[in-house]
Amino acid sequence: MRNDATLPRLVVLRRRNEEQALAAAVLQEELCRRVKARSDAAAAATARHLHEAGARERALVDSLAGRPVPRTAILRAQMELDRLALETARLRATAASAQARLLDQYEARAKARENLQQRRRAVAKLDFVLRRETALQARWQAAFAEAEAEERNAANASRRP
Repeated sequence: MRNDATLPRLVVLRRRNEEQALAAAVLQEELCRRVKARSDAAAAATARHLHEAGARERALVDSLAGRPVPRTAILRAQMELDRLALETARLRATAASAQARLLDQYEARAKARENLQQRRRAVAKLDFVLRRETALQARWQAAFAEAEAEERNAANASRRP
């Protein structure tokens, strides 16, 4: 491979790496949106359950208050409250897990963005070097062409009597 072809091939490879980094960043962005939607849904389900559980608890307590209640009714109410508490704990754990996944996804997205920026900088630097090298080669070729033209002119002038 000639030296003249090395830089352009390297630019092509770096651009390909940049395209791959862009695709990874776009993918991470989409994954972030999906995980955020799941996290929001889990938080909303928890909030909805807390509201419903509070209303159910008030209704159970109100049904027991102010009158004699058999022990079985108290036990049933306590079992219902325990069930609501377990469901609340499960939903909170699900919401916390979804939030942790979201934070992990944000971190992955940040890494993908940083990788993309690094790739873009690498391509920009190499583009600059390639432009500078191309300009230098063009100046050298112009200088050689000028020197050859001067030699031809000098040779033609020396042949004339």
